Amino acid sequence: MPMFFHGIPFVHLVKQFPVLQASNGSRKSPDKRQDARRLIERIGFEPVHLLRSSPEYSIRRCLRECLQYGDTVFAFSTLPFPRVQLSPHEWGVRCLQLHAADWAVTTDQRAIRWIREHFHSLPVLFCQAGKPPFFRERG
Repeated sequence: MPMFFHGIPFVHLVKQFPVLQASNGSRKSPDKRQDARRLIERIGFEPVHLLRSSPEYSIRRCLRECLQYGDTVFAFSTLPFPRVQLSPHEWGVRCLQLHAADWAVTTDQRAIRWIREHFHSLPVLFCQAGKPPFFRERG
């Protein structure tokens, strides 16, 4: 079953909890602001980006790429509407309710305790920074 993944630095997670929205344009580089404007013109909103797993784009690959962006990754089995496919493996949503996550992975020890306090039943896994995620996929 495909999953959707969003990576976020723990410091931003704490600030944006419980709903993620595209970040404030004032903190973006000129190129990123221009990309955001194009997306708003094209689809009507600046999306929160997620990677979608598939047989060609494994969960392990999604996690590895998301962990390059942020130290904490949330996994979702479905996405809310409106949603848009941005590329073959990238999807976007207007906002992302973190309580809809199915599980999380982090490389930040502080995030484990914080996630357990704010998401009482969400499974959260720890993996060391720079190491591949520690699970095996079914093949």
